[in-house]
Amino acid sequence: MSYLPGVIVLHDSVKRTNTPYPFWVAISSSIPPDVDVELRNRGMYVVRLPLPVKIPLTFRENSGHWGNTFDKIHLFGLTSFAKLVYLDSDMIVLKNIDELFEKPHLSAVAAGQLEHPDWTRLNSGLMVIEPEDQLPEKMVGVVDRAIEEVSALGSNKIGDQDIVNAYYPDWPDRKDIHLDDGYNIFFSDLDAYIDRHGYQMPVGAANKLKNVHVVHFVGPQKPWMKWANAKHLLKSIKSKGSCKREREVFLMYLAHLKRLNLS
Repeated sequence: MSYLPGVIVLHDSVKRTNTPYPFWVAISSSIPPDVDVELRNRGMYVVRLPLPVKIPLTFRENSGHWGNTFDKIHLFGLTSFAKLVYLDSDMIVLKNIDELFEKPHLSAVAAGQLEHPDWTRLNSGLMVIEPEDQLPEKMVGVVDRAIEEVSALGSNKIGDQDIVNAYYPDWPDRKDIHLDDGYNIFFSDLDAYIDRHGYQMPVGAANKLKNVHVVHFVGPQKPWMKWANAKHLLKSIKSKGSCKREREVFLMYLAHLKRLNLS
C-alpha cells in the first residue's frame, strides 16, 4: 500500500513516452482488493501474484524493506506474457524504453558499476523477463545458496535480487545481456553519471551523448513519503551544488505527484 503513489507516478512517466505497450501491475496476494480498483481507474491492468514465496522467516524479518520483495520471483512464471520489461515501483522513466522488448531474457543493468567497479551483479529493479512454467519454483530452490552468499559478505539481509543472482551466477560474464547503465541509474549517482561518465538528461534525439532513460530511487526513503522533500532540500543545500541534477529530477517527481493529486 505504501508504494501505491510510486506505481501511479511510474505509470504516468511511462505513458508520457507514448509507448504502445500496456502497463501491467503485479500485486502480491496480501494487498487489499480496493487497490486493484484504484489502479484500473487510472488506466492500468492488474495481475494478482500467487501466495508469498517461501523464504525463511528469519531472513524476511531481518531484511527490512527487502523482506517484502520476494514475490517478484513469481514474475518469472507469468507465462500468459511472452516477454515482460519489469520496473520497480520506485523508478521514473524519462525516455522511451520500448527497445527493451527486443532484448533477450534477463537483460539488466549492473547498476552503479561505473561509480563502484566491484558492483558486478545484476540489479533486479529493471529486468527483461521471458517467463517459463515452474521457473519460480526452481529459483526458490537456490534460496539456501543465496543466503550463504550474503552471509559470506557479512550480512543477514536477503532480497529477491540475491535469489536472481544466485540462480543466474554467470550473469556478470554475460556481456550480451548487460544493458547500458542509462536504463537503471541510481538517483544518488545521477550527477556523477552526468559529470563523469558522459550521460545527459534526454533533451532531444540529435544529441550524441548517452541518455538517462530510467532513474531509480533506491533505499527506504522514497520521494512520495512524508518529509522526503524537506530532507532532500536540506541535502541539496549542504551539497553546495554537487547534486544539481539530482534535485532537478526530485522536483520533476514532485510535479508528477502534484499533477496526479498524490501530494
